[in-house]
Amino acid sequence: MAFSNVGFAHIIDYINEGVLTGRFTEGERIPSVRDMAELMQVAPNTVVHAYDKLALRGLVYPMRGLGYYISEGAVETIRAEKRRAFHEESIPRFRRDAELLGITSEELRKALDL
Repeated sequence: MAFSNVGFAHIIDYINEGVLTGRFTEGERIPSVRDMAELMQVAPNTVVHAYDKLALRGLVYPMRGLGYYISEGAVETIRAEKRRAFHEESIPRFRRDAELLGITSEELRKALDL
Protein backbone atom coordinates (compact mmCIF):
# COMPACT_ATOMS: atom_id res chain seq x y z
CA MET A 1 0.00 0.00 0.00
CA ALA A 2 1.35 3.45 -0.91
CA PHE A 3 1.13 6.64 1.13
CA SER A 4 -2.46 7.87 1.24
CA ASN A 5 -3.30 11.56 1.67
CA VAL A 6 -6.86 10.60 2.55
CA GLY A 7 -5.69 8.10 5.16
CA PHE A 8 -3.19 10.64 6.48
CA ALA A 9 -5.95 13.24 6.96
CA HIS A 10 -8.24 10.68 8.62
CA ILE A 11 -5.54 9.75 11.12
CA ILE A 12 -4.88 13.41 11.98
CA ASP A 13 -8.64 14.03 12.38
CA TYR A 14 -9.07 10.86 14.47
CA ILE A 15 -6.36 11.89 16.92
CA ASN A 16 -7.50 15.54 17.04
CA GLU A 17 -11.11 14.52 17.70
CA GLY A 18 -9.99 11.94 20.24
CA VAL A 19 -8.06 14.58 22.16
CA LEU A 20 -10.97 17.05 22.09
CA THR A 21 -13.53 14.46 23.21
CA GLY A 22 -11.31 13.00 25.92
CA ARG A 23 -10.83 9.63 24.21
CA PHE A 24 -7.10 10.41 24.42
CA THR A 25 -5.76 12.35 27.39
CA GLU A 26 -2.44 14.08 27.99
CA GLY A 27 0.32 11.58 28.62
CA GLU A 28 -1.75 8.70 27.24
CA ARG A 29 -0.35 6.38 24.58
CA ILE A 30 -2.16 6.52 21.25
CA PRO A 31 -2.69 3.42 19.09
CA SER A 32 0.49 1.80 17.81
CA VAL A 33 1.48 2.34 14.20
CA ARG A 34 0.39 -1.21 13.39
CA ASP A 35 -2.97 -0.89 15.19
CA MET A 36 -3.73 2.48 13.57
CA ALA A 37 -2.76 1.13 10.13
CA GLU A 38 -5.23 -1.73 10.59
CA LEU A 39 -7.95 0.56 11.96
CA MET A 40 -7.63 3.07 9.10
CA GLN A 41 -6.75 0.44 6.48
CA VAL A 42 -3.61 2.28 5.38
CA ALA A 43 0.06 1.43 5.10
CA PRO A 44 2.12 1.76 8.28
CA ASN A 45 4.21 4.45 6.56
CA THR A 46 1.08 6.59 6.27
CA VAL A 47 0.58 6.33 10.04
CA VAL A 48 4.24 7.15 10.73
CA HIS A 49 3.95 10.21 8.48
CA ALA A 50 0.77 11.36 10.29
CA TYR A 51 2.26 10.76 13.75
CA ASP A 52 5.42 12.65 12.77
CA LYS A 53 3.28 15.57 11.57
CA LEU A 54 1.40 15.56 14.89
CA ALA A 55 4.75 15.52 16.71
CA LEU A 56 5.98 18.51 14.68
CA ARG A 57 2.86 20.39 15.79
CA GLY A 58 3.63 19.47 19.39
CA LEU A 59 0.50 17.38 19.85
CA VAL A 60 2.20 14.04 20.44
CA TYR A 61 5.68 12.91 21.37
CA PRO A 62 7.47 9.66 20.60
CA MET A 63 9.09 7.45 23.20
CA ARG A 64 11.56 5.17 21.48
CA GLY A 65 10.34 1.59 21.57
CA LEU A 66 7.14 2.54 23.42
CA GLY A 67 5.06 4.49 20.90
CA TYR A 68 3.56 7.95 20.72
CA TYR A 69 1.90 9.82 23.57
CA ILE A 70 -0.40 12.85 23.78
CA SER A 71 1.55 15.98 24.71
CA GLU A 72 0.71 18.30 27.56
CA GLY A 73 -1.33 21.22 26.21
CA ALA A 74 -2.61 19.28 23.18
CA VAL A 75 -6.26 20.08 23.97
CA GLU A 76 -5.61 23.82 24.06
CA THR A 77 -3.49 23.70 20.90
CA ILE A 78 -6.07 21.76 18.89
CA ARG A 79 -8.92 23.90 20.19
CA ALA A 80 -7.05 27.10 19.22
CA GLU A 81 -6.30 25.74 15.73
CA LYS A 82 -9.92 24.70 15.20
CA ARG A 83 -11.26 28.04 16.48
CA ARG A 84 -8.94 29.89 14.11
CA ALA A 85 -10.08 27.74 11.18
CA PHE A 86 -13.71 28.24 12.19
CA HIS A 87 -13.33 32.03 12.18
CA GLU A 88 -11.25 32.14 9.00
CA GLU A 89 -13.10 29.54 6.93
CA SER A 90 -16.45 28.41 8.30
CA ILE A 91 -17.96 31.74 9.32
CA PRO A 92 -17.17 33.53 6.02
CA ARG A 93 -18.56 30.56 4.05
CA PHE A 94 -21.65 30.50 6.28
CA ARG A 95 -22.24 34.23 5.74
CA ARG A 96 -21.71 33.90 1.99
CA ASP A 97 -24.15 30.99 1.76
CA ALA A 98 -26.74 32.82 3.87
CA GLU A 99 -26.44 35.88 1.65
CA LEU A 100 -26.79 33.79 -1.53
CA LEU A 101 -29.91 32.17 -0.10
CA GLY A 102 -31.41 35.48 0.98
CA ILE A 103 -31.42 34.60 4.67
CA THR A 104 -31.74 37.72 6.80
CA SER A 105 -29.70 38.60 9.88
CA GLU A 106 -32.83 38.16 11.98
CA GLU A 107 -33.41 34.67 10.58
CA LEU A 108 -29.80 33.78 11.36
CA ARG A 109 -30.06 35.06 14.93
CA LYS A 110 -33.23 33.04 15.44
CA ALA A 111 -31.74 29.90 13.90
CA LEU A 112 -28.62 30.23 16.04
CA ASP A 113 -30.70 31.06 19.10
CA LEU A 114 -28.81 34.31 19.75
